[in-house]
Amino acid sequence: MTSIGFTLLSVALASTLFSVQATAQVIRDPQFDLAASFAGKPLTCLQPQKLLISEPFAERAKLKARLLDLLRESLYDDAKGIANVARDKEIKKLASKLKNDKAR
Repeated sequence: MTSIGFTLLSVALASTLFSVQATAQVIRDPQFDLAASFAGKPLTCLQPQKLLISEPFAERAKLKARLLDLLRESLYDDAKGIANVARDKEIKKLASKLKNDKAR
């Protein structure tokens, strides 16, 4: 009796998750063809969309990405007992540049 109940509960949960994912896809993409997904056809977007990002925002994102990479490398080297003075100076320079840009 318990195994039948568990099986029914598992099937109900799986169908609920599938319907939520399908509904979320329809909401995100108004040109989504739900019938095609059930038939096994490849799904395509009819109108590719371009994302435009302002230049200052992109530059700031690049600085943050570089800073995160340097900080990650620094943590690994610190764990090994390695000191890299040039990297520490670059971290300080990037952090101060980001801080000064934020103040503007």
